[in-house]
Amino acid sequence: MIISIDGGGTKTHLGLFDRHGHLLYQAISSGCNHQSLGVEIYQKVIGELIDQMLQKMKIALTAITYAHLGLSGADLPIDLERLTNATKPILKDIPFTIENDAWLILRSGLHDPYGAVCICGTGTNAAAINREGKQAILRSLGFTLGIYGGGLDIAREALHYAFRAEELTYKKTALMDAIPPLLGVSSMADVIPLFYPQPKLDRQKMGEITALTFKLAHQGDEVCQEIIKKIAMFLGYQTAGVIKQVGEQKNNIPVVIGGRVFEEGGQLLIDHMLKYLKEEVPQAYLVRPIYPPMIGGYLRALDHLNIIQSEQLEWNLKEMRIKR
Repeated sequence: MIISIDGGGTKTHLGLFDRHGHLLYQAISSGCNHQSLGVEIYQKVIGELIDQMLQKMKIALTAITYAHLGLSGADLPIDLERLTNATKPILKDIPFTIENDAWLILRSGLHDPYGAVCICGTGTNAAAINREGKQAILRSLGFTLGIYGGGLDIAREALHYAFRAEELTYKKTALMDAIPPLLGVSSMADVIPLFYPQPKLDRQKMGEITALTFKLAHQGDEVCQEIIKKIAMFLGYQTAGVIKQVGEQKNNIPVVIGGRVFEEGGQLLIDHMLKYLKEEVPQAYLVRPIYPPMIGGYLRALDHLNIIQSEQLEWNLKEMRIKR
């Protein structure tokens, strides 16, 4: 039996499978990102999920033949080392692999382990793998260290231009009038204490600003459209970058797009992301995930075990397909 774990900042999804694509058990718990929550929380969440699985399935840990963990915050070699050391006491002698959760989304949209992925959720990332197995992934450590383009960045851009509109240093935008009531205040001046000297808004409220930006862009707000196109440019060029790193820029290559912002943001972001991507990778084309990321983790486990994704296996997974 094979364990797949999709571990994010807000939730952790565990699945138990046989080698033929049958889902035997699944459970969801709280987030386990070691960077934001700490290694102790990571161990607690993963350990409890596995213990509960063993109890409910009435099996011993030795019944598990392999585990694959796709984890947010698994960005650098030091992260992988820390997470590996934290996981060994939980899985003991069970073989396992750990990688960034971007690979789960990539695999959740492809029939073969070849292609690229662009993620736009709270944050962003991109990764690619060629037919020989060479991989590339962005560090995904923020603007200063070379990456940009998640939902939080859209919200920050929206706030930036709302304040500029109020101070007459850029074009007028409906953001200036729409953001204050969204945050429960009367004016942009009243928004200032929510960010200065220390930010007080949580990610959920910042996500509402992101959603507002898409709504106003759809209604024709010029500044909001500029923001979305700017974000799309970063996403397109970043995705092209990982494709070039694995030498596939001249080939016909699928690019899986995943993450809540892609799911809910509308076509403007997707169209312009593809436009900038095609400047560097002319034959790239976009695909949507077929399965949830946890299933992508299971398929990644099969890749590591050299088990082919057969038609029968896909048939057994059909109930787990994303319904659109």
